[in-house]
Amino acid sequence: MRVLPPAMRLVLFFLAAVVGAALLLLIVLRESYLEAERQAELDAQNLTGVLEARLGGVFRRVHANLEELAASLPKEALRPGVEARFRSQLTRELALRARHFEEIVGFRVLNAEGDVIYASEGDFSPVGAADRDYFLDLKAAPERHYTFSAVMRGRISGRLMLVMAVPLRDDDGGFLGVVMAPLDLGVVQSLFQSLSLGEHGVVTLRRSDDGRLALRRPLLEGKLNGVLRDNPMHRRIEAGDMAGVIRFSAALDGTERVYAFRRIDRYPFYVAAGIAVDDFMAAWQRMAVMAGLAALVLALAMCLGLLRLLRVEREERQIAGRLADSEARYRALAENSHDVIWMLDISSRRFSYISPSIRLLRGYSVEEALLQPLEATLTEESAARMLAVIDQRLRRIAAGDVAARVGATELEQLRRDGSIVETEVMTTFLFDVDGVPRSILGVSRDISDRKEAEGLMRESNLRLQAQLEEIGRLQVALQELAIRDALTGLYNRRYLDETLEREVSRARREGSSLSLVMLDIDHFKLVNDNYGHQLGDEALKRLARTLLDDIRAEDVACRYGGEEFLILLPNMPLEAALVKAEAWRRAVEALVLEQGDAAIRFTISLGVAAYPEHGKTPDELTRNADRALYRAKHEGRNRLAVMTV
Repeated sequence: MRVLPPAMRLVLFFLAAVVGAALLLLIVLRESYLEAERQAELDAQNLTGVLEARLGGVFRRVHANLEELAASLPKEALRPGVEARFRSQLTRELALRARHFEEIVGFRVLNAEGDVIYASEGDFSPVGAADRDYFLDLKAAPERHYTFSAVMRGRISGRLMLVMAVPLRDDDGGFLGVVMAPLDLGVVQSLFQSLSLGEHGVVTLRRSDDGRLALRRPLLEGKLNGVLRDNPMHRRIEAGDMAGVIRFSAALDGTERVYAFRRIDRYPFYVAAGIAVDDFMAAWQRMAVMAGLAALVLALAMCLGLLRLLRVEREERQIAGRLADSEARYRALAENSHDVIWMLDISSRRFSYISPSIRLLRGYSVEEALLQPLEATLTEESAARMLAVIDQRLRRIAAGDVAARVGATELEQLRRDGSIVETEVMTTFLFDVDGVPRSILGVSRDISDRKEAEGLMRESNLRLQAQLEEIGRLQVALQELAIRDALTGLYNRRYLDETLEREVSRARREGSSLSLVMLDIDHFKLVNDNYGHQLGDEALKRLARTLLDDIRAEDVACRYGGEEFLILLPNMPLEAALVKAEAWRRAVEALVLEQGDAAIRFTISLGVAAYPEHGKTPDELTRNADRALYRAKHEGRNRLAVMTV
């Protein structure tokens, strides 16, 4: 069998290494590509989950309010000519309900002829809706319990909206009219705009029954109510999928995206979020370019390394030939080397030869260096390590370990001026004619520059790690800001909605108590009007600090909106909550705000509701706490009240 020469083996090894590195790079790039796509799918799914939770919650709450209104609305109030008698009462009831929804324009009641006779906006202009699709659907179909309209412009508000309507019927099922709530699609569009989808991302709200477009980001108003044609995502909705992920090019703009879709509860809508392939692959493409450049640089470095190895291998062959020919030729080669070549007698630990380059490495002449024993040329730690290595390799050679003849180690050598130089020492044990190791051939190379570079690399890695830790801390801080009110530092309404749902579920599961306190500042508008918004903001902050000074760790204090605050008190019965609320009222009553020479005081009114006495759902608890607050206001303010049920 023919044995390949060393140079050919090096070349083959180099080619194998390059091919292997290229394959590894391709595998890594493919995995990172797939990971980027998976991340885009996950991001789109998370966004649709958020949208479904938000819109589904809105639909359910609006639907529940509409059904309650339909059940509680006096049938007599729908008779012709009695609107003036009931208008004040029903306007107040509708307005009270509407104030809990930022997503709707208001609540309205239509009679059997389609005329708006009551509305949460007390100064509404009477208009007819007999030609609206939702009115016609409910009038023509007695079996319908609710319906949604097509997207339209409101005749009263002028806003882009989607109407949810519930029929009003007499005891025999006869059609009496409609109670409806127009959903303000501008609010939903603002929610869509707040989502991070990339430059070419898209969010849509569509009907699940026929694919009609209800809303889109970016908004294309001319496409609203348009029906989908041969859309692969809608085909999956029609097939019964509740949620899923799909990738295709949109017919509207031809952009390829990864879409996630999700039905909205039991309602005939679904939301879809699409992240453009160009957006989520941009980072991967940059990484691929950088990886390609890095691979090219590595290949060039390996080529240079190969050339150097080939040169070293050729030089070693030449050295071996010269050693075989004569010691003189060996000495000539050694004396022209930048590395220090030396010969050490094993038994005496004395040098028998040192090349002239010792002066460059350690600052000694050849004659001076030859007088030094091995231990004197090294630091104490390096000398002990070198002697241990020699003894260990002698034992391995005696045991028949051929590989122990050649080895390398890093040693600290002493210079004439007392400084230390880092060196890499290659050693080869030389044998006499009897096969006994008598001397060591060594080559010492200055690696100070390499060590310095390694130190700089370590420092760079430490700085990078510190930066990554700082980024992690900033991310935690951003997550905290997302659930906090910027002015007061209390939790915001979004956090409260999530927490209230969870705490009510826990109270129901564990049979524990739960109280809810809603409060606002009495005559707050007068404070702003008379003393300015800056003092108004200070009043809100002082109120927030007063609440925080007297709550437990498990309590949740939230700025509900404007001057309204809501405090969730887990595991606290109604009696204890009333004591706590009264303490807050007294503490606020004692506060003094100073502006110039004036000392300004303000008071609060509070409404208290408890689970399960005043409600078994978050909506019921919030609504009854609000009614109790309304009662406290009505009874003279600066007091607390409980909503009787």
